[in-house]
Amino acid sequence: MPMSPEVRTACLAAAIGLALVAGPAAAAEPAQKPKPTTAAATKTVPTVPDLLKSLPDSDKIDYAFGAFQRGYYLTAFEIAVERAKLGDAKAQSLIGYLYANGLGLPRKPDEAVIWYQLAAKNGDPQALVELANLAALGIGMPVDKAKAAKYLEEALGKGVVEANYWLGLLCIDPSSGILDYARAAALFKAAADEGNVDAIYALAALNREGQGVPKNEAEAARLMGEAARDGHIAAQVEYAIMMFNGTGVARDQKIAAAWFKVAAEAGNPVAQNRLARLYVVGEGVPRDLAMARHWYGFAKSAGLSDDWLEQALAPEAPKPDAAKPDAAKPEEKPLNLPGVDTGN
Repeated sequence: MPMSPEVRTACLAAAIGLALVAGPAAAAEPAQKPKPTTAAATKTVPTVPDLLKSLPDSDKIDYAFGAFQRGYYLTAFEIAVERAKLGDAKAQSLIGYLYANGLGLPRKPDEAVIWYQLAAKNGDPQALVELANLAALGIGMPVDKAKAAKYLEEALGKGVVEANYWLGLLCIDPSSGILDYARAAALFKAAADEGNVDAIYALAALNREGQGVPKNEAEAARLMGEAARDGHIAAQVEYAIMMFNGTGVARDQKIAAAWFKVAAEAGNPVAQNRLARLYVVGEGVPRDLAMARHWYGFAKSAGLSDDWLEQALAPEAPKPDAAKPDAAKPEEKPLNLPGVDTGN
């Protein structure tokens, strides 16, 4: 059966990677090696340009990306350089990415900026998103969030839908100089409609707080639940809190506890802390101090200590009143779980 173009491309890319990384295998020395004649040609290892010319559709960048996906970063770099010399914008972006992340090469953010700028100039709009990220974080260039916003606006104009989310983040960043919650809500909505789970979570938060949109706890809970089901860990914690308190959704302590456990098992220390509290008081789960210690141990190891849990789980401490788990510190009100910083 003939190979499909996709399989053929993958095989060829892997072959290039092996040729460049491993080099030619040394042949075994024969017992009686004949003397070479003066006319014998010296064998040479084919170069990347030679290999590319021998491949079908060698004008494509697929081979470099194939090598990149298999972890042959130097191979990807060498192939991309050949394509970049011919003005291939995707190849130039790949080189920028390798330099930005130090993959197969020394990490050089300033070199990454140069390659991304060249790629953007030659028509790769994705390079604009990468430049925006570097400008916003001050990597390879001074921090300039206004410049980052300009890069993202240009990317949006060229159809890069993921730029909606990143520009939305800048619109809710007080240090960006473009604080605009209404614009952020619209951008997050556009990104959410494309399935961006981070945007769904951000839009849920704006609806819950009434920033940029009218306050709507029911819509916030719906969106938070959608993001939680899509695997967004911070959303799972927030949705558990909303469900535990009955904020915008029917109060259900058992399901809330289940969501806390999902996020706790994913390593979220806030979820681990809240789950430990529930095990202490027996809310949504059976009362189980051993499980409380188990989950609090993880949270504490991550740096999230809790005076109330320390007291409740102390060996000689009296058992806390299930109805008043906050007796020692009534201002904490742990059953209501208000205002949790979810972290990530």
